[in-house]
Amino acid sequence: MTHMITISGAEYHLAGPGCLAPDARPVLIEDIAHHLSLINRFTGATKRPYSVAEHSLLCADIAHRMNLSPLVQLCALMHDAHEAYTTDLSSPAKIAVNCYSRGTGDCSAWGMFEDEHMKTVRRHFGMLSAFGAYKQLIHEIDLQALATERHFLTGYNAKKNGPWSILGDGERIAVPVAHWARLDSAWREETPWKKWRDMFLERFHALRLETDEAFNSRAAAARAVC
Repeated sequence: MTHMITISGAEYHLAGPGCLAPDARPVLIEDIAHHLSLINRFTGATKRPYSVAEHSLLCADIAHRMNLSPLVQLCALMHDAHEAYTTDLSSPAKIAVNCYSRGTGDCSAWGMFEDEHMKTVRRHFGMLSAFGAYKQLIHEIDLQALATERHFLTGYNAKKNGPWSILGDGERIAVPVAHWARLDSAWREETPWKKWRDMFLERFHALRLETDEAFNSRAAAARAVC
């Protein structure tokens, strides 16, 4: 069996001949919010439950604090949405899986698998071009979230643990920690998973509305000029 059953009861095909059907990969924002709120980051190696949904909201918060557009904030919120179907694999595990697959052939198995479902989800929401345009910016936001999570939530100790090159450890300019986020605060720890699910959904719909309104406003202005 190569399909999963989402919380809404839909069958989402990850691989196999079933993928050829036109409705093989139903994407629902409600499924995404629910799944992400129950998937832990860092394979659970955090001081408290920390979900992909909360991580996604942190990325949207960082984009908001940077005064970026609602579209960029929406991209920040949705950058890991495909993990509702692929699950979240830690970066070291992704590298390991790719290394194993290269040992049996010239391919990066996890990278190919994740990329396929990432595009499926982004295409469904009409966000492929937006992610292409803001790829580097979203990457930088994601890294700041990672630095913040490592600082507040993991057992990382710079004196005994090796450097994380992706965060610029040992370099003159390292990825900054968003200290304002206070990931160790009591309210975050006490917030139940259903609340993170609901906050993800609310932020999605709010940003989608802002993005649509901004697009319609620009379109109306363009028509007025013509």
